[in-house]
Amino acid sequence: VVTEELYKRGNTLTQKMFNRKSAARYLGVSGSYIDNAVKEGWIDPTFPGDGRTKFYLREDLDKFAESGKSYLKRVEK
Repeated sequence: VVTEELYKRGNTLTQKMFNRKSAARYLGVSGSYIDNAVKEGWIDPTFPGDGRTKFYLREDLDKFAESGKSYLKRVEK
């Protein structure tokens, strides 16, 4: 469901890794939402980068979106 919605929005599904900004754009949320999701343990950055920059795998973002967290409710509307 979520993957189909993201595809409709025109997001590329071939990209495999995202930084914070592109992860937020991919999911259709703000950067602060991503920060909060990390803080709450809903998403773990796959590659912490240099300590400031974090990277997320698309499959992890998709799992988060499909998990039924509050994000999924937004997409289904």
